[in-house]
Amino acid sequence: MSEELAGLDLVLRRTELEKDLARVLDEGVPGGWQSLKFEARSAGKVTESLTYVYRNGVEERANSKAAFSLLRPLRKLMYRPDYGTWFSMEMHLDNQGHAETHYNFDEEEDWSFPLADRSYQQDQQRFPRDPEHIPGWLAPKLGLGSHGS
Repeated sequence: MSEELAGLDLVLRRTELEKDLARVLDEGVPGGWQSLKFEARSAGKVTESLTYVYRNGVEERANSKAAFSLLRPLRKLMYRPDYGTWFSMEMHLDNQGHAETHYNFDEEEDWSFPLADRSYQQDQQRFPRDPEHIPGWLAPKLGLGSHGS
Protein backbone atom coordinates (compact mmCIF):
# COMPACT_ATOMS: atom_id res chain seq x y z
CA MET A 1 0.00 0.00 0.00
CA SER A 2 1.38 3.41 -0.89
CA GLU A 3 2.11 5.92 1.88
CA GLU A 4 -0.66 8.17 0.55
CA LEU A 5 -3.24 5.36 0.68
CA ALA A 6 -2.08 4.36 4.16
CA GLY A 7 -2.57 7.96 5.31
CA LEU A 8 -6.03 8.06 3.78
CA ASP A 9 -6.90 4.79 5.52
CA LEU A 10 -5.88 6.31 8.88
CA VAL A 11 -8.02 9.39 8.27
CA LEU A 12 -11.01 7.23 7.32
CA ARG A 13 -10.55 5.01 10.40
CA ARG A 14 -10.24 8.09 12.65
CA THR A 15 -13.43 9.53 11.14
CA GLU A 16 -15.16 6.20 11.71
CA LEU A 17 -14.09 6.09 15.36
CA GLU A 18 -15.17 9.71 15.89
CA LYS A 19 -18.59 8.93 14.35
CA ASP A 20 -18.89 5.87 16.61
CA LEU A 21 -18.04 8.06 19.60
CA ALA A 22 -20.64 10.68 18.63
CA ARG A 23 -23.24 7.93 18.12
CA VAL A 24 -22.68 6.29 21.51
CA LEU A 25 -22.75 9.67 23.24
CA ASP A 26 -26.04 10.53 21.55
CA GLU A 27 -27.52 7.11 22.33
CA GLY A 28 -26.39 7.26 25.95
CA VAL A 29 -28.25 10.45 26.80
CA PRO A 30 -32.04 10.85 27.02
CA GLY A 31 -33.41 13.06 24.23
CA GLY A 32 -34.23 16.73 24.44
CA TRP A 33 -30.67 18.01 24.76
CA GLN A 34 -29.31 20.99 22.81
CA SER A 35 -25.63 20.08 22.97
CA LEU A 36 -23.16 17.64 24.48
CA LYS A 37 -19.52 18.06 25.41
CA PHE A 38 -17.40 14.98 25.97
CA GLU A 39 -13.99 15.38 27.64
CA ALA A 40 -11.42 12.63 28.05
CA ARG A 41 -7.86 12.43 29.37
CA SER A 42 -5.51 9.49 29.10
CA ALA A 43 -1.95 8.58 30.06
CA GLY A 44 -0.53 5.10 30.44
CA LYS A 45 -3.21 2.81 31.86
CA VAL A 46 -5.30 5.65 33.29
CA THR A 47 -8.22 7.25 31.46
CA GLU A 48 -11.02 9.45 32.69
CA SER A 49 -13.93 10.95 30.83
CA LEU A 50 -17.05 12.96 31.47
CA THR A 51 -20.00 14.00 29.35
CA TYR A 52 -21.68 17.37 29.85
CA VAL A 53 -25.29 17.53 28.67
CA TYR A 54 -26.84 20.93 28.01
CA ARG A 55 -30.64 20.89 28.16
CA ASN A 56 -32.80 24.03 28.46
CA GLY A 57 -29.89 26.09 29.74
CA VAL A 58 -28.99 23.57 32.43
CA GLU A 59 -25.78 21.53 32.53
CA GLU A 60 -26.05 17.88 33.56
CA ARG A 61 -23.20 15.39 33.83
CA ALA A 62 -23.19 11.83 32.60
CA ASN A 63 -20.74 8.99 32.04
CA SER A 64 -20.62 6.66 29.07
CA LYS A 65 -18.89 3.30 29.33
CA ALA A 66 -19.44 2.74 25.61
CA ALA A 67 -17.67 6.03 24.79
CA PHE A 68 -14.89 5.18 27.22
CA SER A 69 -14.15 1.94 25.33
CA LEU A 70 -13.43 3.88 22.11
CA LEU A 71 -10.66 6.03 23.59
CA ARG A 72 -7.79 3.53 23.63
CA PRO A 73 -8.27 2.53 19.96
CA LEU A 74 -8.45 6.23 19.04
CA ARG A 75 -5.22 7.03 20.91
CA LYS A 76 -3.47 4.06 19.30
CA LEU A 77 -4.68 5.01 15.83
CA MET A 78 -3.55 8.62 16.22
CA TYR A 79 -0.06 7.75 17.47
CA ARG A 80 2.67 9.23 15.29
CA PRO A 81 6.09 7.63 15.72
CA ASP A 82 8.50 9.96 17.51
CA TYR A 83 5.70 12.51 18.19
CA GLY A 84 3.41 10.56 20.53
CA THR A 85 -0.36 10.65 20.72
CA TRP A 86 -2.95 12.86 22.38
CA PHE A 87 -3.25 13.33 26.13
CA SER A 88 -6.79 14.68 25.99
CA MET A 89 -9.64 15.21 23.61
CA GLU A 90 -12.88 17.11 23.57
CA MET A 91 -15.89 16.47 21.35
CA HIS A 92 -18.81 18.87 20.95
CA LEU A 93 -22.11 17.67 19.51
CA ASP A 94 -25.24 19.63 18.76
CA ASN A 95 -28.77 18.32 18.31
CA GLN A 96 -28.52 18.92 14.55
CA GLY A 97 -25.92 16.18 14.15
CA HIS A 98 -22.82 18.39 13.94
CA ALA A 99 -19.70 17.19 15.73
CA GLU A 100 -16.37 18.90 16.31
CA THR A 101 -13.38 17.21 17.92
CA HIS A 102 -10.19 18.72 19.28
CA TYR A 103 -7.10 16.85 20.45
CA ASN A 104 -4.36 17.96 22.83
CA PHE A 105 -0.97 16.44 22.08
CA ASP A 106 1.27 18.72 24.14
CA GLU A 107 -0.42 20.54 27.02
CA GLU A 108 -0.58 19.18 30.58
CA GLU A 109 -4.08 18.21 31.58
CA ASP A 110 -5.96 19.05 34.75
CA TRP A 111 -6.93 15.62 36.08
CA SER A 112 -9.65 15.24 38.71
CA PHE A 113 -7.06 13.48 40.91
CA PRO A 114 -3.27 13.51 41.25
CA LEU A 115 -1.89 11.45 38.38
CA ALA A 116 1.26 9.51 39.22
CA ASP A 117 4.35 10.09 37.07
CA ARG A 118 4.31 6.33 36.40
CA SER A 119 1.27 6.82 34.15
CA TYR A 120 3.23 9.22 31.94
CA GLN A 121 6.19 6.83 31.94
CA GLN A 122 3.90 4.00 30.79
CA ASP A 123 2.53 6.30 28.11
CA GLN A 124 6.06 7.08 26.90
CA GLN A 125 6.78 3.34 26.68
CA ARG A 126 3.63 2.66 24.68
CA PHE A 127 3.66 5.82 22.54
CA PRO A 128 7.31 6.96 22.47
CA ARG A 129 8.22 10.57 21.77
CA ASP A 130 11.63 11.69 20.68
CA PRO A 131 13.26 14.12 23.15
CA GLU A 132 12.53 17.12 20.92
CA HIS A 133 8.79 16.25 21.07
CA ILE A 134 8.58 15.92 24.86
CA PRO A 135 6.91 19.03 26.33
CA GLY A 136 8.79 20.79 29.13
CA TRP A 137 6.14 19.88 31.74
CA LEU A 138 6.42 16.17 30.80
CA ALA A 139 10.22 15.79 30.93
CA PRO A 140 10.50 15.75 34.77
CA LYS A 141 7.64 13.22 34.99
CA LEU A 142 9.64 10.95 32.71
CA GLY A 143 12.75 11.34 34.85
CA LEU A 144 14.47 13.54 32.26
CA GLY A 145 14.94 16.60 34.48
CA SER A 146 13.94 19.80 32.76
CA HIS A 147 15.07 18.62 29.30
CA GLY A 148 12.54 18.58 26.53
CA SER A 149 11.01 21.34 24.50
